[in-house]
Amino acid sequence: MKKYTKMVLAGVLLSSTVLGASTSVVQAASSNPLKVDTSSITNNVIQVINDLLGSKSTANKVNAQTQFTDLVDGSTLTATPIFGEKTASSFLSTLQGELNVVDENGQLVPITAVTTDSKTGFVTEVSYTLDGTTKKASVSYSLAKPTVSFSQGTTMNYTSADEANASLSKLVTAKTTNGNDAKGNVNAATLSSNPTSVTASGAVVFTPSDIYGSGIPATGTVNLYSAPTVPSRVVSTEDAAKSPIAFTANGQKFLATPTDTTDLTAIKYTVAAIDSAGNPVNDSATGNAITFTGVTGQATLTASTDTAVNYTMVFKDAKTGNVVFTKDATGKVGDTIDSAAATTALTGTDYSLSGDQSSTTLAQTTTEADFTVTKAAKTTVNYIDSITGKSAGTETLTGNNGSSTILKSIPTGYQLVNLGDFMQTLNADQPTKDIYVKPIQSTVGNLSYTVTYRDKTTGKVVGTPVKSEGALGDYIGLTAPDGYAFASIVDNGFLLLKNNQNVTKYVIAADTPYSISYVDQDTGKEVGTEAGKGADGSTIVLKAPTGYAFVSADDVNYTIDKDTPTSTVYVQKSDQTEDNIVSGYPKNGYIKIYNEKGKLNNDVVLSEGSSWIIDKSLTINGAEYYRVATNEYVKASDVYKYTPLQTVATTNSENLTPVYNSRGQVIIDRALDTNTPWYTDRSATIKGQKMYRVATDEWIRASDSTLK
Repeated sequence: MKKYTKMVLAGVLLSSTVLGASTSVVQAASSNPLKVDTSSITNNVIQVINDLLGSKSTANKVNAQTQFTDLVDGSTLTATPIFGEKTASSFLSTLQGELNVVDENGQLVPITAVTTDSKTGFVTEVSYTLDGTTKKASVSYSLAKPTVSFSQGTTMNYTSADEANASLSKLVTAKTTNGNDAKGNVNAATLSSNPTSVTASGAVVFTPSDIYGSGIPATGTVNLYSAPTVPSRVVSTEDAAKSPIAFTANGQKFLATPTDTTDLTAIKYTVAAIDSAGNPVNDSATGNAITFTGVTGQATLTASTDTAVNYTMVFKDAKTGNVVFTKDATGKVGDTIDSAAATTALTGTDYSLSGDQSSTTLAQTTTEADFTVTKAAKTTVNYIDSITGKSAGTETLTGNNGSSTILKSIPTGYQLVNLGDFMQTLNADQPTKDIYVKPIQSTVGNLSYTVTYRDKTTGKVVGTPVKSEGALGDYIGLTAPDGYAFASIVDNGFLLLKNNQNVTKYVIAADTPYSISYVDQDTGKEVGTEAGKGADGSTIVLKAPTGYAFVSADDVNYTIDKDTPTSTVYVQKSDQTEDNIVSGYPKNGYIKIYNEKGKLNNDVVLSEGSSWIIDKSLTINGAEYYRVATNEYVKASDVYKYTPLQTVATTNSENLTPVYNSRGQVIIDRALDTNTPWYTDRSATIKGQKMYRVATDEWIRASDSTLK
């Protein structure tokens, strides 16, 4: 029998991620997926462009106003570089606004260029004249320091010095965020290294620079590998000589796997370079594992006795299963080799036993006893100021090798240059790591703005313009004029980026009446009403009368229509009056259906990620179920409850805001910047935390955000 899928494509467009459209269909599970046209809902996307604060085309970080009377003659004023070829008058006009020296009425004081750098075209000294008084000031530009980029990490592995010297320039490059200077000279980053030529394993210091000067040096490690000598072994039998052996030579780790044990005095091995977790080490030039074939070594047989057993304790990484450490040992038949013996063998290493361990009882044929281990990882993070190149602080990360953690001690007054650095994967082979930070733009409380509202249909100005002040980078939430509603979510607010910012927001007349009658589908009687006025074509979130739930999840979002002023919405009695909508987890496949006895229905499933109204809950054999239709239930563990919203959540964390999936698991490669707005269409309690959804399967905690 063919299985049919009940599909509900319900949702909105969030952060450029399509969640679906408001359509209900029934589709065979084997048919092609539906294609949803999202062109009509793109206005729901909220675009937050924080890069405006770091534009390469022109300066835009306005200083706080400085009263001319407070300006000290001969002092130094700081400005953001004004990149891009400009005329002298255009450059000076932009610089005047950046330095922001004003008179007692808040008007900019006339400025004159005294000295201009002949090489870059940047004005380096200015003068101001007011009421017959002239004051001079030097201008210092906040140029970012060029940095070093390692495409394959700071540790690079090669099989020869020639290979390293030919490859380093491809793997290590210089980066700069500075633009071309005011005279149009093209800025490009260059890189020098010390030593200039690699001859042995060791550290190489790379120094970046651009046309403005030197940048922040970074140190990389070059490892040169050559075929090692496999240590001699003592084994109990010829078969024991066939087991692999992990060893260290010249400070590097290797795993030797026997390929020919015919002659124990000249065993042939394939030797692979490995890291601390037992993973193969790849050649940075070719990407292939570093291996050496035909390497010889020898093993010696012990004199056989009735009770003596020579065996090898083999320790494997708990995560990868790779051999990371071996130790030859001797015991007697019947001995138990357990965790205590393994712990003793690990003394002096960086490894510890991981999880439950099985013991081995020695027999005459025993050749090895296996254990799983985890290597401790400890990395010191050096926070580097990307402007000055100096240290801004440190933080020590500890845990098991390969585990993930977040940065907890970003220096006060700084934020990460690369948001992806927020999540870190611990690496036992990396004792230190440099992470770049930049100063948080100082809060300026006297940036003014004016908001003008225009009717989107007529283009005419409506309402009274809003004039106020705020801090640089603030998200300013707005309220539509009386009788109007915002044309789109984007018009709900804006980011304050400069002084005297003029903003135009579009509204539509909220003069369309609507009247909704809630009718009990079982009795046909009206059990509640709702009426009001709104903008034609806008959507509002409905709330069912107390004691009732919607019959369909599609009825939660109601679209006001001037041609249909009255509507009937069917409801049903329900003990689920709060959070009575459930959704399947994204990327979790079809949602299975059960009857009231808990028996699986093999004929029908719900579509992946769809939303459904529930009107009652039931406990069957200790598991909770929700009813979505007559004698059709879903397991509570297969779905989550949520409440519909239509609003904006603005992040308010001091540093970055972690992002979670619908199961409450942190997304390690995703974080939101501080004080940024995100459209949210639903809230839910996930693992005891109230959260808001900002993308298909991305949620932020309510405690990390503020609803606007």
